Amino acid sequence: AMLLLEGVALTDSGRPVLAPEELELRILEKCDFEFCGGKGGLVEMPGDKYTAGIAFLTTHRLIWLDQVTLPAPGRSCSLHLSRIQGSHPVPLKMFGSRTRRLRLNCAANGGGGGQENDRPGDLKLAFRGESPTEFSKCLEDAVLRKQWNELGRTRQEGREGGNPSFPNNTRGTPSFPRGANPPPPPSGNTTNTHAYYGGTNLGPSSDQTKTASAKKETPANFRRAGVGGALARQQSVTTRNAETLGSAFFDMDALMQSAKELVRLAERFAAATRDEGGGVGDRKDERKTASSSSDTSQNRHEVREMLIQMGIASPVTKETSGALYHKQLSRQLADWLPAMLRLEKHGGVMTLPDVYCLFNRARGSEMVSPEDVLKAATLWGELKITQVRFRAFASGVRVAHLANRGDDEVYAALASHDGEKMDSFVASHVLGVTPAVAGEYLAMAETYGIVARDEAPETTWWYPNRFPGFKEVDVGFAGV
Repeated sequence: AMLLLEGVALTDSGRPVLAPEELELRILEKCDFEFCGGKGGLVEMPGDKYTAGIAFLTTHRLIWLDQVTLPAPGRSCSLHLSRIQGSHPVPLKMFGSRTRRLRLNCAANGGGGGQENDRPGDLKLAFRGESPTEFSKCLEDAVLRKQWNELGRTRQEGREGGNPSFPNNTRGTPSFPRGANPPPPPSGNTTNTHAYYGGTNLGPSSDQTKTASAKKETPANFRRAGVGGALARQQSVTTRNAETLGSAFFDMDALMQSAKELVRLAERFAAATRDEGGGVGDRKDERKTASSSSDTSQNRHEVREMLIQMGIASPVTKETSGALYHKQLSRQLADWLPAMLRLEKHGGVMTLPDVYCLFNRARGSEMVSPEDVLKAATLWGELKITQVRFRAFASGVRVAHLANRGDDEVYAALASHDGEKMDSFVASHVLGVTPAVAGEYLAMAETYGIVARDEAPETTWWYPNRFPGFKEVDVGFAGV
């Protein structure tokens, strides 16, 4: 028996897959997991300690990422915060190691998920990099808040108590104001008005009777003047404002809960369409199929685009990532970008200014600078991210494109163009990219002899290169 941890699912770039309600809190590199009293960790890869990893704290879990094997999972594991029963820092020894450690008292996982050999134990977090003070405070606060129980508790309260804004014992609205004279009975029944209304006394209600009697019993000096009266009036205004704000915040909480349900539904739809799309050939097939099919594909494309533009639930920030900011930003950008590139209007490639604008739109208020986006894009090769690539053309235009989009299919699409000539706008329609990117592809195709340039006064035209097909003719001069 040993302290067993749960596995963690990673995205293609090596970031943890978060639950709909889960948010990032802190990220700290150079962190070890040390298991006290024996081995621990994943059931298939137990060990005395897991070293050289990244501690990734969320509102639900404490995640350890195997930095050596990223973006592959390796020995990446997680500990749900509900299992943490206590934490305290390990005192430093005078002549011992200066590595700061945090001891966590962990409960067993209950033997679920094939972990019958799991037992409670202590887990030490060894921080060999920057100071773990903020990380430890954030961990303690997350354990106390227990946000993983917030949704279930709200639903349970709603089932038990109902919505206070709509009580179950509401009375129907009277047909005429209470205390006022009822409308006259129909003509012919004026002699028996009491019987017409069912023999009911329609005088003042019991509430109005109590109010009238309270007014009579109220002493004349209740409304005091001076400081006492001013304080009483101020207290009354404060009470009314508190009641108004309370009802407003309750309505806001109900709205947020409904919005969370919609977000979870949208994320499921987005996950279902995440792997769709392709290159130039795929877009040609889609155009051919759309001409003979109904509007279903167009509607599906619009829904997919709206889901993608919903934004990022937990954007990477400098506060949460610290020294790993640009690397984590690069991984998050690599996870978000492929779905945007697969949209037909982008054609698998996008200029970096467009990436910057759309990425900031998805992040909401947590905006990033152009330098941050450029740095994140240039780190894809170093981080072994394979789904997207960064590229700089000879003219200086920088783009991000899908890894499966090669130059050969671009050259084949340009060579198969039926027209006699084309400019960057016609080429953008053929390739499904923006005119700026199409102009760069035309310039590259010229270097390989696929097209030939014609500098006209109005624009630059590109023609299919016919020169390789010409035959050399030996022209002689007679009589010379």
